Amino acid sequence: MTVVNPQTFFRFAADHHELLVELYQHRDGITEAELLQLIRQFSGDASPSASYLVERLRELGFIDFAPHATAQYEMTRPFAELMSSLLREYRLTSVEVIQGYFTAMDSMAAEISQAISAKNGDLFVRAMNDAAEHIERMRHDSRRNRDEIIATAMRVKSNRDRMPPKRRYEIINRLWTRYLVPLRDMIDTAKAMDASLDRLERVLEDAEACFQIDGAVGPVVNMGRARLRRLRRDVVLDFRESIREIAPLYEELRKENTLARGASHALEVMKKQGLTKMALPQILGICNWQQQGLFSDSALGAYIVTLRGYVPSRPQPLRTGTGNTARDHIRIDEFDASVVGAMPIPDALIWLSSSYPDASLSTVLRLYGRMHSGQLGVTSFGQGNEDYAVCDVTLKAHPMRLDAVK
Repeated sequence: MTVVNPQTFFRFAADHHELLVELYQHRDGITEAELLQLIRQFSGDASPSASYLVERLRELGFIDFAPHATAQYEMTRPFAELMSSLLREYRLTSVEVIQGYFTAMDSMAAEISQAISAKNGDLFVRAMNDAAEHIERMRHDSRRNRDEIIATAMRVKSNRDRMPPKRRYEIINRLWTRYLVPLRDMIDTAKAMDASLDRLERVLEDAEACFQIDGAVGPVVNMGRARLRRLRRDVVLDFRESIREIAPLYEELRKENTLARGASHALEVMKKQGLTKMALPQILGICNWQQQGLFSDSALGAYIVTLRGYVPSRPQPLRTGTGNTARDHIRIDEFDASVVGAMPIPDALIWLSSSYPDASLSTVLRLYGRMHSGQLGVTSFGQGNEDYAVCDVTLKAHPMRLDAVK
């Protein structure tokens, strides 16, 4: 591969930035015919031919031939990553890739340890440069994952595309199960990240003691330790912010999806087997309810028409009450004492009428009920019905006898 002049690369990118942004939307593949049409769309009258620009895109490393077809192109990975970083459109890095970073750092820690044992400063610097590359890649992948997860969560929350609950849940559930849960296990449960970074930290402590008088290697050691501390801090911070954004949304959508699936299943059962198959009154305790006495809108409209021109008159004044409520008040303790003192009582209604001649019918009946309750004595009833004149009404009842408790 020929060396690309950075000035030529960025000048071409500046002159054709609209084309490159549109080409980024086809980063997974574009046919030669579509690419030529896209170039003509963004070319002016003085622009070179479309075929020439296709060749320049290949020479400068923007595109390359697709592996599965001869007349199809795809964006190169370095340029796709550059565009995704500029446009803040990231692809999530899987936990397996992050785990690979830890494995690589363990291998580099062993190489750095060998350089320390041999007191080989050149080998140590080369190994530290490789370790620094992996550390920074991991840190940037972690930050991109956080930004993409938060952006996805915001899109799902706003739901501008009117996605159904099932589709929204699938998106968040994939983030949760594919990225966050494995990363949580790596950081909080298995402590794999801490173990790997601790090993490298201990090796760098040994390097600091070994190369403390080496003016060229010492700064590399200090830079490596600072870079390692920053990685540890940023990865945990990115993970915590991602969890804080996704966890409530995941739980909310999980409940919505469960409810939607349950309702869909219930509707399917009712459609095929009928409503009675659901047995909702028995399961939910629903009582039967029927609307009665309803009238139609036309009947209501006709009634309102008859009210036109109606002018309400002044209401009749309330009449002054004539009843003497104080006369009806009887103290229960005094009544109980009177009943106990009068027992045996052969007929309760006759006794009440003679003992409380001014009491109202409701009062007499309440007192009769208290005598019948058995609190004051033993009750018994006669065989035949008798007529009793109480408060200007005639009551028909069996004579009730009240005797003292033996």
